[in-house]
Amino acid sequence: MEKIVLLTKEASLRTELSVLLPKGFGLVTDLSSREGSFIFLDLDSIKNSVIKELSDDNFVVAVTKRRWTEPAMEAVTSGAYEVLHRPFDREIVRRLLLELSALRDETNDHITLAGLPPIPTCVIVGRSAIIMDVCKKLARLSQVDTPVLITGETGTGKELIAETIAQLSSRFGKPFAIVNCAALPENLLESELFGYEKGAFTGAAAAKEGILKIADGGCVFFDEVGELPFSLQGKLLRFIQAQTFYPLGGTREVHVDVRVLSATNRDLLGMVRAGKFREDLYHRLKVTSIHIPPLRQRMKDLLPLVSFFVRKYKHTAPRQIKGFSKAFMKKLADYDWPGNIRELENTIRSALALSKTHFLTTHELKEFGLTTSAPPQTEIAQSIASAIIAYVRDAIVKNESNIYDKVHQEIDKPLFSYVLSHTRENQSEAARLLGINRLTLRKKIG
Repeated sequence: MEKIVLLTKEASLRTELSVLLPKGFGLVTDLSSREGSFIFLDLDSIKNSVIKELSDDNFVVAVTKRRWTEPAMEAVTSGAYEVLHRPFDREIVRRLLLELSALRDETNDHITLAGLPPIPTCVIVGRSAIIMDVCKKLARLSQVDTPVLITGETGTGKELIAETIAQLSSRFGKPFAIVNCAALPENLLESELFGYEKGAFTGAAAAKEGILKIADGGCVFFDEVGELPFSLQGKLLRFIQAQTFYPLGGTREVHVDVRVLSATNRDLLGMVRAGKFREDLYHRLKVTSIHIPPLRQRMKDLLPLVSFFVRKYKHTAPRQIKGFSKAFMKKLADYDWPGNIRELENTIRSALALSKTHFLTTHELKEFGLTTSAPPQTEIAQSIASAIIAYVRDAIVKNESNIYDKVHQEIDKPLFSYVLSHTRENQSEAARLLGINRLTLRKKIG
């Protein structure tokens, strides 16, 4: 029988609760027999401070007749797993007890932080072959003083890669300036970049140095460079070529020595072909390049990353965190991570904030995956269209025939491969997601 320890000075509470317990659960009042059981504590007759003493090693459920918020908030702050109000609802009590039983079983099958490798000193966390290759390339690129274009999906850590290149280079300790090309309005971006002289425009009461001047001797990182207005692309190109520029309203050329790093989650080559990004600037930015793979392609790194973020933020949890359940880890592993490392980091921080035990469990992931940070469909469609048009244009120049069939051949192979991978090679489910007949799918994949 599953024991529930009831702590109360009110005799009627035992009767009220006992008749609501599902089969297999029974009440006891002896606190010494609490091992392996759950504790129901009467807030109306027992001091709230007792919860702190018991909740460290037990699931404590506080019960009260009082309907205002203060008792419930105090109980949760003290460590209560849940607060129930009297009179009890049979279904709520049943669901809670089943939840507690499942949670206890889940936390018994856990991974402890003490059993995992320590936090690495390298800022790039992982052990997969693909991230090892990234690290080796990153180390090499840091030693050559050339522009680097960092590509990858949103949230893969492009800014971290840029900072690492700067730290490993001969410019370590020098300024590292960031220009967010997507965040600054076009009319402010130029003045922030190049600076301005006094009286250059209305409101310019004094001269101001721009980001490029501030970064002299160090590195300047153009984040989301694909969002750079076309009108500014030519001016940035001239600066990269000559390392000189004119402040707004200035007549004297300014010379600086900076290394240019840039990053984008856009298909810059597709934008070049579509006439939305200057080809000469593209080649200047992409003297050397490094691509950061999405998290779904490096799932071997998931456990080290989870361990890293839990250790980094565990001080924010309401109780000491010793690790996480294997079910928690499995739920993370079954997700596609459209927001990549940034989404994983935020998920771990949220789980820590909501944690009710010493181990993170699936309970903290109830709302996980309900929202996504994937790019808007219109943006994805534009990227696909740009790539297809570029392919078709090239085929026409080469005087090829059967272009329609060739386009489908190029698209179908990666499309079917990804969907089948997502469905664990379940062809029926893949066909359902694609909206085609299963026989058609089998025919197309050979």
